Amino acid sequence: MTSSSQPAAVSSPWNSPTAPLNLAAYVTWVAIAASPLLDLVDDRLLPDARTLLGLGGLIAQLLLFLRRAMTDLQGDEARVRGLVLLQAVAALLAVWGLPRSGSMAVLLILVSAQSFAAFPIRRALLLTLAINLLLAVLLIAEWGLVPALPALLSYAGFQAFAALTTTYARRAEQARDAIRAVNAELLATRQLLLESARGEERLALSRELHDVAGHKLTALKLQLRMLALAALPEQRDALKDCARLSDELLADVRSVVDTLRQHDGIDLHAALQALAPALPRPLLRFALAADARVSRLDQAQALLRVAQEALTNALRHAACGAVVIRLDRDDGGVVLSVDDDGRATSAPIEGNGLRGMRERLAALGGVLAITVKPEGGLRLEARLPVSR
Repeated sequence: MTSSSQPAAVSSPWNSPTAPLNLAAYVTWVAIAASPLLDLVDDRLLPDARTLLGLGGLIAQLLLFLRRAMTDLQGDEARVRGLVLLQAVAALLAVWGLPRSGSMAVLLILVSAQSFAAFPIRRALLLTLAINLLLAVLLIAEWGLVPALPALLSYAGFQAFAALTTTYARRAEQARDAIRAVNAELLATRQLLLESARGEERLALSRELHDVAGHKLTALKLQLRMLALAALPEQRDALKDCARLSDELLADVRSVVDTLRQHDGIDLHAALQALAPALPRPLLRFALAADARVSRLDQAQALLRVAQEALTNALRHAACGAVVIRLDRDDGGVVLSVDDDGRATSAPIEGNGLRGMRERLAALGGVLAITVKPEGGLRLEARLPVSR
């Protein structure tokens, strides 16, 4: 049994508190917060309820931003989206409560950038439009239409710039992840083809040894026997030694041929481990039995595709921190299982991916089982009969 783990790098620049984009947001927040705080110090008066609410919104926006930065976008999209919406509410509260500081609306630029990272583009556009309508109501009520209009236009322009930057960054990350996945799939398929080629080479070599070397050694034995019948007494001992050596050599050749013909199956270890670079997240562990091999290339491809689809589902839907891939041998077959430590409490609704797994395994006489673990998370188990 071999066991290994693959640490996964974080693929998104948004889900780390110390990511460069988040650091820039902290600097922006400090610059925005400086103005109302200095105003309070200069006034030397206790703030009224409206100002306190504005300060509360300002602080809440930062805390919510930090919480969002520590939440995995791909692993828990619903929570990330909720945090972005709450930031919008907190930022609007700061705009309303601190009208003397016209820079509070800059917080909505940060919200807009996050919304285009967390939501589909159409929903992000609708959210940004709704936020700007509320902002327009607040600024017009406080400043009047004419003074508020240039500010609204400038904020809308900055929001558009932030939204486009975020959208392009998100698409670049998605393209990078797709390329990584395709590359890992190609590497895994390459490993399977190499294993299959090695098996074919062993079979071809065994045939050559049997047909060529075996045939000639058998002919040599017959010739030595004929020579021994007509040989002089003093030559017979040497011919017997030659015959004995030819018998031993023929036995050795047959043993080598038998060993080469004993097809030990396709080794899936390297192919499965080649899938690890495709994962931008969780920790991936392997527990692979040395004798868990399949005899045909189509069987190996089926198990590999099952593992790949299971890893993709765990990454998209399980919000897990670790995935364990096990490959074992049982009576009459091979068992591949993929376990995650996510928060799933019920079996997923089967889509094209899971149905494709079942169909691929069923064509080879295999079965697929999906169970929810008592401690949470899913276990996907594929059983495939293998004849040796």
